[in-house]
Amino acid sequence: MPLIPASLSSLAALATIAPMIAMAPQVKREFNPNRNALTELEAAPIDQSILSSLTDWSHPGTLDAKRMQGKVVVLATIAAGDPQSIMTISSLNRMQRDFEDQGIIVAAISQDAGFDQLQERVASGKITIPIARDANGAFAKAMHNDDNPDLYLIDRAGNLRFADIDKGSLKDAIKMLTRETTESAIANAELQSKGLAPKVEAVTTADFSTGDYKAANWPAFNKDLYANDLQGQTLPVPLGSEEWISEEVSLDNKVVVLDFWATWCGPCRAASPILQKLQIKNPDTLAILAIGGQNDPEANVRRYVAQHKVKYSNLYDENQSVYRPFESRGIPLVVVMSTDGVIRWMGNPHDPAFTSAVDRVLAVDPVIAANN
Repeated sequence: MPLIPASLSSLAALATIAPMIAMAPQVKREFNPNRNALTELEAAPIDQSILSSLTDWSHPGTLDAKRMQGKVVVLATIAAGDPQSIMTISSLNRMQRDFEDQGIIVAAISQDAGFDQLQERVASGKITIPIARDANGAFAKAMHNDDNPDLYLIDRAGNLRFADIDKGSLKDAIKMLTRETTESAIANAELQSKGLAPKVEAVTTADFSTGDYKAANWPAFNKDLYANDLQGQTLPVPLGSEEWISEEVSLDNKVVVLDFWATWCGPCRAASPILQKLQIKNPDTLAILAIGGQNDPEANVRRYVAQHKVKYSNLYDENQSVYRPFESRGIPLVVVMSTDGVIRWMGNPHDPAFTSAVDRVLAVDPVIAANN
């Protein structure tokens, strides 16, 4: 079976066919004696009168209806003298920075005790998110606030999706809601109300511009090459004519490593543990494709692969169509490509710079970073 349809002109085209649908992460709730009541509030529109009861906003208009429209809202009840609250504020400051371009509002809510002290921290720049006063405790009562800090998340459609969640689940919950559109938020809230797991669209290359990839801190190009230098370019001949020897895997939203090898090549065989370690370490974000066919009969490759089980994938390219443009003077040769199909590093898998290059690409690739 071909790796990708022949009509596709590059690996990057594969990633833009359609967004991958994944099950939402498990968002853990904290213990709360009023959990049943909180469950009744979840997946339904939040009572706007509760939000209207909040006063003395450090940033006026933070939660008015116009500002909230189409936004994901993260609210935290806090107490000025509580160390856990102060730590949570630090996390919320970071979440606001990390997700500010994805339509998010992050705010903290405090009752009267210590509120002025919190305002002073806002004025000094130590707290960068908006702070509001819950003067009569109406918000805390309505949200069954049992202990500070408590975290609540509202989706783009105005539904209270998560009430009093575990702090360790905050980032996953934010990622899930920021990836939703208003329309998918409505659909997912309905699924949630029925006890079904919401679905979330994974970020794909279509969500990023060329500038996003250009701005990434990619590994330095390898200068010690024994092949045609194609670093910074897409493959001259697109993948598509190879035969899968091992089970076919999806390449959606993954960094791809091509390993050109042969059964008769000792250094190629010796590189297998290196590839194996990388694949095991990155099962969901990395696809290593070992491509045989370099003066090596298909039967030999199939027999060798059957006898030496590995976690990465094996393919066979009888015509060496992808390998030939590299004009390599020898094998093994590995090629590391980011999710946009651009070659970010190439060279010998025994070079320590190879594993470092793979790690760097996985760390800075926009799609991988956004989905993790």
